[in-house]
Amino acid sequence: MIRTVLPATALVVCLATTGQAQVKLEVKHPENTNETYKNTTKLHQILTLNGMEIEVKTDEATTTSSSSGARRPDGMLPVTRKIEAVKAQLDLPMGLNVSFDSANPDADKPDSPILAAIHSRLKAMTGASFTLVFDKAGKVAAVEGTDKVLARAEGLEEAASSMIKDRFSAEKLKRDAEQGVGWLPDLLIRKGEPWERTESMDLGAGQTLTYKRQYEYDGTETKDGKELDKVRVKALSVVLNVDPEVPNPGKVVKSDLKVASSEGTILFDRQAGRVVRRSGKTRITGDVTLDIMGNELPGKLDLTIDATTELQRSAKK
Repeated sequence: MIRTVLPATALVVCLATTGQAQVKLEVKHPENTNETYKNTTKLHQILTLNGMEIEVKTDEATTTSSSSGARRPDGMLPVTRKIEAVKAQLDLPMGLNVSFDSANPDADKPDSPILAAIHSRLKAMTGASFTLVFDKAGKVAAVEGTDKVLARAEGLEEAASSMIKDRFSAEKLKRDAEQGVGWLPDLLIRKGEPWERTESMDLGAGQTLTYKRQYEYDGTETKDGKELDKVRVKALSVVLNVDPEVPNPGKVVKSDLKVASSEGTILFDRQAGRVVRRSGKTRITGDVTLDIMGNELPGKLDLTIDATTELQRSAKK
């Protein structure tokens, strides 16, 4: 009797799975449209060296508009992105901190050269714009207008200039734009079906986190009266990469990091072909070795990154 029941049950499960509706998630690039996103990133880092905890907290919010024009004769579509507003709070060791609000950009500029460079970088970001050029297949074919952004770095402190040039390099802007659509599944998917992607996050100062992430389709959810596709995402592993050519007084030369915890959700508007909200929180822990003035010093890293990107309701639909 048991041998008869088990195969029948397996068949029912198989048929139920096969009967689930398949969906196709893809980003669309309509002409002559405008939308605005608010991106918030909170970082909490505790670096332990020689038994001493060095704590850093950052909270940065940027509001970015995106405007597409008409397709060019060759089929290319220009999409201009502009940082409309920036607000940030950085709490550093020894009671040092930086506060910035683009609504009043000249207020609270620190006296410390290092902190002043961070303040100048945030000010130079405000109003920066560039154009992504998408081909007919929706791939990023080129990045235009970076020369105007990089011109903002001229006349700034050396550290601030370096930060701007690094963040707004055409190569990195293209990579970020490609990652913005590259997480989508290649094929039709059903609820419960996972897929994986390798993605990177720039930390500045020549440091990059490379993640292996798992995405899983989780059906639909209604938000503000609209049915949206829901995707769960989590980081499976992480590697810290450091550019040896970038000068840094406390450079990480060795690291063995793991994902201690990770969870995230994406709400996607299939009809409009765009992300409505993406949020995620990841905690990374492990061993690191820093090179400080030629001396290698072992330490422990505990880093939590909490990030949210959300389409603003005032955006045109």
